Amino acid sequence: MFKRIVLAYDGSEHAADALRQAADLARICNAELHLLGIVATSGSVALAEAYSGIDIFAMEHNAIEKALQSAVEDVGEHVSVHTRVREGIPAEQIATYAREVDADLAVIGHSRKDLLARWFEGSTGAKLIRDLPCNLLVASG
Repeated sequence: MFKRIVLAYDGSEHAADALRQAADLARICNAELHLLGIVATSGSVALAEAYSGIDIFAMEHNAIEKALQSAVEDVGEHVSVHTRVREGIPAEQIATYAREVDADLAVIGHSRKDLLARWFEGSTGAKLIRDLPCNLLVASG
């Protein structure tokens, strides 16, 4: 059924729900599980970094790497797991990585956003529906 599953993972509660579902599918299908951590780049982060003098991107990159390592430990030995960290716009990075690994399925966790947040940040799911080269599973706990 599925041979390569990409999961966008950041260690959040909604991503943990998606991890459980993606790992179960990978076990059932004997598929590879590709965990993709994304350090989201935006003008507001760059501006905050410039004013604070703190390397926010490096801090976020380290946090994502730790979350991915924890996820690999949670999944266990019965699933072939690959990890990757990318920087950029999440929807674009997920679609690009899915093409690179020839994914059959991409999995994302559903996070509830209020209207203002959705307008300001956009909807990752809507962008993925348009750009993703494979099936999409939105896991919602």
